[in-house]
Amino acid sequence: MMTMMDTENRYGAVARALHWSMAVLLLIMLASEVWFEALEHSVSERSLMGLHQSLGLTLFALVLFRGLWRWLNRSRVQPPAQWAMMARLGHLALYALMILMPLTGLATSLGEGESVTFFGWTLFGYGPEIEWLEDSGEDLHEALANALWVMIGLHVAAALAHQYMLGDRIMKRMA
Repeated sequence: MMTMMDTENRYGAVARALHWSMAVLLLIMLASEVWFEALEHSVSERSLMGLHQSLGLTLFALVLFRGLWRWLNRSRVQPPAQWAMMARLGHLALYALMILMPLTGLATSLGEGESVTFFGWTLFGYGPEIEWLEDSGEDLHEALANALWVMIGLHVAAALAHQYMLGDRIMKRMA
């Protein structure tokens, strides 16, 4: 029987759906530089940026919802005691990066004086260019993306280590 809420041994349907949809969306977002280049001759840069912003804002909303959902399900699924601190720190780093990424993207767009859209709806209109905000936002956005790649790699490595080296079948909780 599939339950919406987490249990002691398995994440619920909501947590699993959020985890995997966010994972796919996050990888698409992190690979956006590649697909921007691949599509630059057939799609306008403004359209690509609009899609990037829309997907980024969707991911931001999912991160916030997932944080709330995780809080509602706190203390249900616990990592093995010897790994609890590392799991907490790793998840805290992932959440922090996933929250800071769209904020630095927003800072970059606002610094450029460009509009910010969500699937065609303008959230922030055009404004004056603010060079220091654009430059610092862009630099931070790129650095955070690199840090996020590292954290995702560590997250996957930890899951694989738990599954195959420690044999605790932890991956089954999120499958």
